[in-house]
Amino acid sequence: MLKGKNVVLRPVRESDLPFLVERNAEFEHRGEWYPHHYFSEPTVRKEFEKDGFWSDAHGMLFMTDPESGDVLGEIHYFKTVHYLSELEIAYRTYDPSSRRKGITSESVRILTRYLFESMDVRRIRLCIATDNAASRGVAEKAGYAHEGTQRSAWINNGRVYDMELYAITIGDVLG
Repeated sequence: MLKGKNVVLRPVRESDLPFLVERNAEFEHRGEWYPHHYFSEPTVRKEFEKDGFWSDAHGMLFMTDPESGDVLGEIHYFKTVHYLSELEIAYRTYDPSSRRKGITSESVRILTRYLFESMDVRRIRLCIATDNAASRGVAEKAGYAHEGTQRSAWINNGRVYDMELYAITIGDVLG
């Protein structure tokens, strides 16, 4: 587990799979910015059985309350393209009442440091829809630098979005 002041990042357990499937089926909790595709329980279980949602190419942790252990959201990392020493982080806080409390920014900082310390990666990026001001704030609070705009880069729920590219390098974090 990766522990912070206001959040603990922990691996997904097999016993969490029904909860995860249920959360992913609740489109009203996804908000405008989380992809609107659905993964069935057999698909989720098969992916979990393959590697427990943890490998050099991708990983998923739950963001949990340090006192109660309640699951607040999820945070992922994944390889971008094979020729870059780069990962991307994506995240989602489930309940709107848990948002805007610094949990996601802290989670991004914790996972970023962990990835740099434990993997052969030189940079980590966040791709954020231009209109998603809250997520751009997460990137800035986590120490990521804005690098540019990717025009017409993402389609979600039938709408085309420009994406803001934020990144941080190993030298920014570990010196």
